[in-house]
Amino acid sequence: MEKSMSKTAKEIQNNANCKALRRARELKKLSRKELASRLKISVSAVEKYEKGVDFLSEARLEKIIKALEISKEQFIRVKRGKGLNSLAYRKKRVLNNSDRRSYQKNISKECSVLRSMRKQKELSQYAAGHLCGYARAAIGHIENGRIELSKERIEHIISSYGYQYKDFEDNMNKEELRDQVIDSCFRKIKQLDDTKLVIVKNLLGSL
Repeated sequence: MEKSMSKTAKEIQNNANCKALRRARELKKLSRKELASRLKISVSAVEKYEKGVDFLSEARLEKIIKALEISKEQFIRVKRGKGLNSLAYRKKRVLNNSDRRSYQKNISKECSVLRSMRKQKELSQYAAGHLCGYARAAIGHIENGRIELSKERIEHIISSYGYQYKDFEDNMNKEELRDQVIDSCFRKIKQLDDTKLVIVKNLLGSL
């Protein structure tokens, strides 16, 4: 009798883990195919895990959580029906002096891309810092090239914004970033007289 109850408890726990994994994948906006590729398994295997058909060992669970690029704390939150980010569970990340460059700006393409991706999400520097667990001023320092940008730090920032690393790489390959194009268009529009402004308005409305 006791053995049967123990087995039932394991099944309940496994079912909860499977449901949480599916929800975490959806929150990360990953398809089953993308997750399967990261894990080097078949799409049907991912589907079986999410539906609770196959039992998830602790090792397998940890591997999937790592592939989703979330922490165990985030997984527990999802399992409780909450989102990935929360002020109560977010660890404050402190940038040490060793992270900082000199006070001279060194705005690299990486800095510009991070700024552009933040603006595309319509995030203020304060909101971006909140998502990343940084102080607001730190986001400004990062975008102005005053803080060293390791791949790990970049991955953390874009993941906090809700992007994948491939999105960052795609932006790095662009000759002109979206926010730069928009800013350039706004500057041109402001210089137009009323007649030309109406023409541009009608043109934009037809697109």
